[in-house]
Amino acid sequence: MDKEINKTQMPVMSRFIVFSVLLFAVIFITGSFAFILSMRQNIRLNKGSELTQMLEIERIKLETSVNNEVVIVLKMANSPLIERHFANPQNSELRTMAVEEINSYRQAFASKIIFWINDIDKLFFYNDFEPYLMDPDNPVNYWYNMTLFDTEVYNFNINYNPDLNVTNLWINAPVFDAQGMPSGMLGTGIDITTYLEMVNYNLADRASIYLFNAAGEITGARDPELVAEKINIDDEIIIDEGSIIDMTRNLAPYETRILDTPFGRIALGTVPLLEWYSVAVMPDSIDDYNTGMTVLFIVVLMVIVVIFIIFNFFISGLLKPLRKSMIETQEANQAKSAFLAKMSHELRTPLNVVIGLTDLTLGENQLTESVSANLQKITNAGNTLLSIVNDILDFSKIESGKLTLIPSDYHITSLLNDVIAIMITRIAEKPVVFQLNINEDLPSQLYGDGLRVKQILNNLLSNAFKYTESGTIELTVCCESTGRDDNEKEIWLNIVVKDTGIGINEEDLAKLFTDYFQVENQSRGKVEGTGLGLSITKRLVELMGGEISVESEHGKGTVFSVRILQEYVDNTTIGPVIAEKLRKFSYAEDKHIESKKFIRLDLSYARVLVVDDMQTNLDVASGLLGKYKMQVDCLSSGQEAVDRIRMGEKPGQPVYDAIFMDHMMPGMDGVETTIAIRSLDTEYSKRIPIIALTANAIHGMEEYFYKHGFQAFLSKPIDINQLDSVIKKWVARKN
Repeated sequence: MDKEINKTQMPVMSRFIVFSVLLFAVIFITGSFAFILSMRQNIRLNKGSELTQMLEIERIKLETSVNNEVVIVLKMANSPLIERHFANPQNSELRTMAVEEINSYRQAFASKIIFWINDIDKLFFYNDFEPYLMDPDNPVNYWYNMTLFDTEVYNFNINYNPDLNVTNLWINAPVFDAQGMPSGMLGTGIDITTYLEMVNYNLADRASIYLFNAAGEITGARDPELVAEKINIDDEIIIDEGSIIDMTRNLAPYETRILDTPFGRIALGTVPLLEWYSVAVMPDSIDDYNTGMTVLFIVVLMVIVVIFIIFNFFISGLLKPLRKSMIETQEANQAKSAFLAKMSHELRTPLNVVIGLTDLTLGENQLTESVSANLQKITNAGNTLLSIVNDILDFSKIESGKLTLIPSDYHITSLLNDVIAIMITRIAEKPVVFQLNINEDLPSQLYGDGLRVKQILNNLLSNAFKYTESGTIELTVCCESTGRDDNEKEIWLNIVVKDTGIGINEEDLAKLFTDYFQVENQSRGKVEGTGLGLSITKRLVELMGGEISVESEHGKGTVFSVRILQEYVDNTTIGPVIAEKLRKFSYAEDKHIESKKFIRLDLSYARVLVVDDMQTNLDVASGLLGKYKMQVDCLSSGQEAVDRIRMGEKPGQPVYDAIFMDHMMPGMDGVETTIAIRSLDTEYSKRIPIIALTANAIHGMEEYFYKHGFQAFLSKPIDINQLDSVIKKWVARKN
C-alpha cells in the first residue's frame, strides 16, 4: 500500500520545478498584462497630445499659407489699374498695363497660378493660356455668379482635376468699379494635394489627416478620389460615439477634441479661416510598443528568467540532501507504522489470551473468593498493559493527524463505574482515600465520544494514583450550560482530579504536557508508564473543543481541571440513588454482578468458523462464542478456510453463518484469504459475513478491512460488548 503511494508522489525537485515554472508563468502573464495596459494608456495619452499638436500645427500652416495668398488676391482686386481695365476691356493700352501688373502679382503666389475675368466680355484668362469665353449660366461655373453677386470680399471653392490628379483650393475675389458694382473677378489656386501629400508624407503610415466642409464633404485627404467623389466624412470614418460632423459642429473655433475608439485615437479640429473642419486618425499598431520601455521590460524578463534558472540550479543542490532526508524520513515512518502494526499484533495477541481466558474463568460461579480476586488482579494488569499499548497507538494517530472522534450516546454512570472499577484496584495496600464528588442532577446520557472521555479520566486518575502514596484523591464531575442559543443541549463537562501526592516543580509544569515527559518519583526510585498519557489527554481535550489546566505545589499535591464540550441527550438525570451508589462504589459492585448475568442470545442453530494461527486465540474465541451455544469450528490457516468454503453447501458439509478471521497469519493472511473466498464466485462465498478478528489495531486498519470484503471489525483483546453487537448484527438470524 505504501509502495503504491510512493509511486504516485511527485519527487520534490519535480514539484519545485513545476512550482517555479508556474510562478514564472504567473509573473510573466501578470507582468505582461500590466505592462501592456500601462503602455497602452501611455501610448494613447501621448497619441492624443501628438494629434492635438499635429492638427494645430497643420491648421496654422494651412491658414498661414492661405492668408498670404488672400492678402495678395485682395491687393489685386483693389488695384485701380485692374479696376479700369475691367471697366474698359477693349482699351488695348489699359489691357497691356493691367496684364503686366497681373503677371507681376502672379510671381508672388506660391502656386504661380492666377486667373481673371471681366463681366463685359466674359473672357476667362488662366496664366499664359489662351482665354476662352465662359458661360455663367453653366452649373459647372456656379462660382462665378456667387463671387460677383453674393461675395463682398472673397470666397473659396475647391475642385479636383482628374487629368492632373490635383485638388485645388481657389480664392475668388470680386472687382468693383467706381460705383461699387462688380465688374469682374480674379484669384489664385492653392494646390491642396501637394500640401496634404507633404503632411501625410511626414506622418508616414502613423496617421492620416482629413479636411471637410460644413456639409461633411471631404475637401482634403491622402486619397484624392475621396475629394473628387465628394465622399462624406461619416462614411469614410465610422465610430461608435456618433457622427463626426455633429461633433465638429459643436466645436468652438480653434478647439480640439480627442476620441478613444476601438481602432485607435482620433482628434477633431477646426479651420476657421476656411470654415472647414479637420480630423486626424492614428490607429493602434504593434509599432506603438517599439519603445525604450518595451526594451527595458524584455531585459527585465530575461533577467528574471536567468534568476529563475540560477535559482532552480541552486535549489536543486539544496534539495538533493533534503529529498534524501525526506525519503529516509518516509521510510522511517513506514518502518515505524510496520513496527507499530507488528507490536500491536504481538502485544495484543497474548493480552487477548490473558484477558479473554481470565474473563471466561471469572464468569464461572464455582470460584473461591481468593481465586476470583487473583483472576481479577490478572485482568486489571492485562487492562493496564492494554492501556499502555493503546497510548502508543493513539500517539501514533496524533502524530499523523489521523486521530478522530466517534461521537455517540453514552451513559455517564456506566462510564464512571468502569473508571472507578479500574482505579480502586490500584489503591492496593496504599493508605489512600478515593473520593467521588457528583451531584444527582448530572445528566444520565450524554452525546460525545465516551471512549475518549473515559480515556481522559483514566489518564488523569492513573497519574494521581501513581504519584500519591498517602492521603486523598478526589474526582469531581459536573456539568454546566455553555449559554449558546444555537445549541441549547451543548454543555461543558467539567472534570477535576485533586490529589495529595508528590506534586510538581514549577519548572516542570511547562513541560508537563510534552511527549514522553514524566515526573520523577524519588521515593519509589522509578517512573511508570510511557510518558504519553498527559500529552494524549491534552490533544483529546483540545479535539473536543475544551481546555486543560494544572495547579501544583511540590510535596503537597496537584489539581488537574478539564472542561470539554458534550451534549445531553434528554432531561433525565442520574438521580439520588445511583449518585449515592457511585459515591460509595457499590454501583461498581452491582455492575460486576450484572456482568456475570450478561444475557446472551441462544444461537444453538448457528454455526461459525474461527480462523487463527494460534491455538490459544482459538481457545479464547471459541470460549466466548460458545457462550451463545452456537457451534464453533476452528481452523489454523487461511488456505484451510478457503478449501472449507469452496466445498460450499454440498451435502454433508458444514454451512457457516459467519467467519471470524485473524489478520496476520503465515502463508495466506486474513485479507488474502477473504479475497480468495470472495473470488470463488458462488452465492455462498459472496454473502457469508466475514468479521476481522485481529490484534492489528493501528489507525486505518478498520477501513482497510472494509475495503477488502470484511463486514465488521473486532480488535484483540476481545471486548464482550462489541462481540455481542457484532453477533447480533451478522450472526443472529432475523425472523
